[in-house]
Amino acid sequence: MKNFIKGIFKHYCLPRWIILAYDLLVIGIICVFSTFLIENFSAEKIQLITTYQRAAVNILIFLLVYLHIKPHHNIIRHTTLKGLSALVKANILGSIVLLGLSLSFGTNPIIRDYLLPYPVIIINFFITVFILFSSRLLIKAVYQSLFQISGSGQNTLILGAGRIGIIAYNILERENLNHYHVVGFIDENANLQGKRINGICVYSINEAIEYVITKKKVSEIIIAAGSWEISLEQKQKFVNSCLEGGLKIKEISDGNSGIKSTLDNLKIQDIKIEDLLGRDPISIDTPKISSEFIGKRILVTGAAGSIGSEIVRKLLHFNTGKIILLDQAESALYDLYNELVACFGNSNIEIIVANVSDYYRMKRIFEEQLPEIIFHASAYKHVPLMEEHPYEAVKTNIGGTKVIADLAILYNVKKFVMISTDKAVNPTNVMGASKRICEIYIQSLSQLDGIKTQFITTRFGNVLGSNGSVVPLFKSQIEKGGPVTITHKDITRYFMTIPEACLLVFEAVFMGNSNEIYVFDMGSPIKIYDLAKKMIFLSGHIPHQEIKIIETGLRPGEKLYEELFSSHENSKPTYNKKITIAMVRHYDHFIVNAKITEMLKNLGKESNEMIVARMKDLVEEFISQNSKYESLDFNESEKDIIKLN
Repeated sequence: MKNFIKGIFKHYCLPRWIILAYDLLVIGIICVFSTFLIENFSAEKIQLITTYQRAAVNILIFLLVYLHIKPHHNIIRHTTLKGLSALVKANILGSIVLLGLSLSFGTNPIIRDYLLPYPVIIINFFITVFILFSSRLLIKAVYQSLFQISGSGQNTLILGAGRIGIIAYNILERENLNHYHVVGFIDENANLQGKRINGICVYSINEAIEYVITKKKVSEIIIAAGSWEISLEQKQKFVNSCLEGGLKIKEISDGNSGIKSTLDNLKIQDIKIEDLLGRDPISIDTPKISSEFIGKRILVTGAAGSIGSEIVRKLLHFNTGKIILLDQAESALYDLYNELVACFGNSNIEIIVANVSDYYRMKRIFEEQLPEIIFHASAYKHVPLMEEHPYEAVKTNIGGTKVIADLAILYNVKKFVMISTDKAVNPTNVMGASKRICEIYIQSLSQLDGIKTQFITTRFGNVLGSNGSVVPLFKSQIEKGGPVTITHKDITRYFMTIPEACLLVFEAVFMGNSNEIYVFDMGSPIKIYDLAKKMIFLSGHIPHQEIKIIETGLRPGEKLYEELFSSHENSKPTYNKKITIAMVRHYDHFIVNAKITEMLKNLGKESNEMIVARMKDLVEEFISQNSKYESLDFNESEKDIIKLN
């Protein structure tokens, strides 16, 4: 019998019209009962026809009120305070209408037989609300006893006993409760600790870690606390402890990188590795930033890549003019275009398949499109591949940047924004050195007299989830059962999310004038080994026991630690504490341009060693590590040959 009732609850919801009919039936019966109650159940004093007429009018009035306020639209087994308040509101409004009619027309001999006396209306209100309340709460209690108290769900703790924590609890009630059994809230607010919410105790983080998790056999944690409710340090401590204990961790999210108090928009989902960075959220003044892009024609190179595509997505939320998506990766560009058209339409989007290093092709594009702002995100970024193919690094990264920057000046582009990398700082590999040469060239251009284009360089580290980053690689390896491979146990990297990086790029565009390198706050460096462990834990496995982590050795050109500033650079703050300006030394454009032009001119004639030697001549701090080009750092004859040329 119990299983039969559970099946009804689980798979069937009463139609709204049945709930409405039930409520109106209760209202009609209570109306008749209240009339009998007023007359002390004296049959001599009661006129049945008049009583039934009044009950019918009462039902009609409440039908109109219910159709307006819709208290019958709520699912009874998920009754909340909001649903009950709608019920009270409907009954108050209906009673007020009846009182108004009774006081206004109660003396009219024709109408009064259809109107309830006001004492009956008042009694009717209280009894009706009590019965409708009780029936809803009874159904909800039965549902909870069948699904929650049965103990078949996972014992769960909710981190956060504030507004978001209560929302999380309500979501668990709204969803299939046999998956969860909430045994406690966790909150650092001393005023809440030891108290109960919906009969569930609130604990401190230390209490939860020390004995609650073990005592109550907790298997899952749901994070439902905003940054104003728990410090990042406390959250990190708790999450790390839970991961090491083998607990599953989920979070409440609205899918828009923010938590809103509308229950319908929120859901419980697996926590992402991006949420464990342990850094304050980045915020910008969106209205102020958007003013920079209103009506502008914007060119994004490398638009099909991780950073380029996210820049495009965010630009489409602004009131821009035309956005030109340029990339040589046709399939990725086509997929992105279809995605954007589905979300935003195609009125101000144009895609162009082209190579940024092709000067004549780019010149024609500039002539036709006349861009006003350029985001130059096109580049090869894989360190080991560029170490093997310096020709491509020079041709695309350096040559492509030179082409786009020179054309930006020729066609009076307002702002040119180059996306650089922390690997350009004291580079130890070809890729990093190529990006540093791009920075040098951009800076030297901006120092020329009469230049109208504002050149802005943004520099940041690795972005989580980008093409070629460790996160997709680790996910793939974990899905296959391991092993997860790292190059060195002590290697560290700076990380930020793609949306964070793009927001700061926009901020730099707004504050940028020219000849500036904006360095983003990347937080504290993260050990790749620790990142791998956390990702294995988040997948529900135990590192080294179920999935191994193995070291493969540093790759060519790879260094253990990345830097955000070189030894030659000072820095100064901006009004945004997340962005710092790197104060770099000045370069003579004519010397830099001559060397880069010579490098590109001889690109197809020289060996890889000669190409890299030219790069080292341009970037004095370029010292190769774990690379076949290390010998060039001690071979002055190669440098002498270049200087003679």
